[in-house]
Amino acid sequence: MLLACGPDFPLQLTQDRQSNLSYLPQASFSQQLTTLAKPLPWQYQDAPAAQEYLWDEAHGRYLSQTRAFESSELSEAHLALVNTLRDATGPIEAEQMAAKLDQDLPQALTWYTLGAVAFEAKDYERATNYFTKIIKLPESERASRSLWALYSLSRIELILSKTSADPEHLNRANAYLTQLQAEVIQGSADPLRLSLASLGEQAYILLHQGQPLAQTTEQSDTADAKLPITLNPAVLDKVIELYATQSVQGDSSGYDSLLMLSRTLMGKDIAELKPLLQQASVQQLLIAYWQSSTNEFAYDGQLSEMGLKVAEILKIFPADGLQLSHGDKLAAIYYQLGDYASAERLLALAKPSGLTWWLTAKLMLQKGDSVGAANAYAEAARHFPEQPKVLATVDVKETQQQAIDADKDIATYCRIRAEQGVLSLERGEYLDALNHLLESGDEYWQDIAYVAERVLTTAELKLFVDEHVPLITFEYPKDSDWYDNIEPTNNRLRYLLGRRLLREGAIKEAPAYFPNPNLYASALDYGNQLTLAKNEKGIDSAKAYWAAAGLARHQGMEILGFELAPDYAIYQGVFDLSDWNEPSKLSEKEQSRVNASQAIPDKRFHYRYTAAELANKAADFVPQNGQAYAALLCQATGWVLYRDQELALRYYKKYVTNGAFVPWAENFGLQCEAPDFDSAAKRARANDMAQWNALYHKLKKPIVFGLLAIAGLMGVWWIRRRKTQ
Repeated sequence: MLLACGPDFPLQLTQDRQSNLSYLPQASFSQQLTTLAKPLPWQYQDAPAAQEYLWDEAHGRYLSQTRAFESSELSEAHLALVNTLRDATGPIEAEQMAAKLDQDLPQALTWYTLGAVAFEAKDYERATNYFTKIIKLPESERASRSLWALYSLSRIELILSKTSADPEHLNRANAYLTQLQAEVIQGSADPLRLSLASLGEQAYILLHQGQPLAQTTEQSDTADAKLPITLNPAVLDKVIELYATQSVQGDSSGYDSLLMLSRTLMGKDIAELKPLLQQASVQQLLIAYWQSSTNEFAYDGQLSEMGLKVAEILKIFPADGLQLSHGDKLAAIYYQLGDYASAERLLALAKPSGLTWWLTAKLMLQKGDSVGAANAYAEAARHFPEQPKVLATVDVKETQQQAIDADKDIATYCRIRAEQGVLSLERGEYLDALNHLLESGDEYWQDIAYVAERVLTTAELKLFVDEHVPLITFEYPKDSDWYDNIEPTNNRLRYLLGRRLLREGAIKEAPAYFPNPNLYASALDYGNQLTLAKNEKGIDSAKAYWAAAGLARHQGMEILGFELAPDYAIYQGVFDLSDWNEPSKLSEKEQSRVNASQAIPDKRFHYRYTAAELANKAADFVPQNGQAYAALLCQATGWVLYRDQELALRYYKKYVTNGAFVPWAENFGLQCEAPDFDSAAKRARANDMAQWNALYHKLKKPIVFGLLAIAGLMGVWWIRRRKTQ
């Protein structure tokens, strides 16, 4: 339930290491489609319209994208008239209303609105008449409605094609779409990106041309209704290209269509699929689909239905140049199927790449060759740039695609470096492990934190940070939370070291590793108060211990907390993943290091116990019969009351045994006053006076009698001396 209710928790590869090292992340389907797409033969002259639907408060409904765009495009007067026409009860009423407008609206705008009303009423003949009028107008009079009309005409033809055997419906639909694209090429504004949607419509036409009629009138209400089709190898290349281009250019329906087409291909019998596999684009599409679905290949160590089907298809997969050029991808698919021999065979034929070396590393781990795997990981990392490539092009789409490819490469590179770090950790090369993990970036911060906080000694970590982790200039936001932490990883590691040093009593060294100025001041103050507490006596020592206790209690997560268990400062203590993060079986050496670096006590929010003990120490320096003594022990009790009943009871018993009655003691630990150190100082002086008075009264009579005795003896001695003279 915790994970279901929690945030998007980062990866932690150091948990369940064997599984994480053997796992090969599946690729993104959308990113794999880029090689199937072609550049658009046109360039948009305008910004795209917003994709959000507009809420119509008056009628309690969402408006279509067309109407939403009109709300921002038209003047207030024109928009009111258009909305009046659109809200008519039907085409005839709309025409009657339009006849009264005279010249209040541009002709093209009036005709398009009337056509839209007719289209919604499924009066396709009337709608066609209005849309056709628009595209016959001179260009200067179309009022930006020519593209809308052409697209609507194509939709009408597609709808009619579903109940007619006349192939001309599809031909006319394609002609309208081609004309639409031609106008965009010539510079027509296309904010709704209808030209992009037209690619998907043309792919649909190619798929359905020549198909038998298999739909009733009742089933043909929308152009999106699906027909059972027989895939034609001759047109599949073009269909895939159109959908892929649509997807890569930002229209998600192209992605959806290729996903459905891939699933359709997977559902074909092997005999029907075999001729389709002769098409290069079909092979690439299936490879892309498989790469994005590898998590579905097997469950509990057994191939799933999908995994078995992929394995079956691979037996007839064409062994030609394409297979060799995509050998690394196919090797990855074989690896995910558990066919390691076939994966190795293809890797031997494939051109070396980051993926081939990554797979080689995993295959070597399967054989137990950790040395060979480490070398393969190093080779894999070398095939990726350490920094993203500078984008030299100024073309928007090309720049966007380069950015997508760069992101994909960086994500793969980071995963490889992270796995390299985990392997080094398994081999006992702890400094190398931290170095590799640090290179993997923020995504694997939990692994970085684990090695830095629990595996390295404090001295090792400090030396590593001093030599390899410089402070990065960062402007701290006024308000931020753990889930939007954008602080550089370098700074977070220095911060982790600072807290570790402060926990271990290195109070002079620790503050320098707190990049945040506010936390630097708190860490410095905490150390100063501890130093003062040890150097001073009496009330001054108590004050310093209490000040340190307050910092530990109220800023303990920030200046003393463990990044991971038991405090989880990574989430500011909001989540406790200690029960979920079952540790891997560690080597004796690593386990020893982990044991030596655990929290004292090893309990969640361990700094509260530190705070409570500091308050307890402060109580030892104030009069036991004063308010401060009770207040300090009350605070110490309250800070651990619901976490450690035994310790809370110990503090309470200490008060009961030694302290004086205070009115609020009935709710001890729940309702506490702040310690009054001024009164404590007065109480201490009064106690000293009382102690001297008691001593005086205790010694007064013995001293008087003693003096009298001495005087008497002196008198006797004097008398005797006189007699002898």
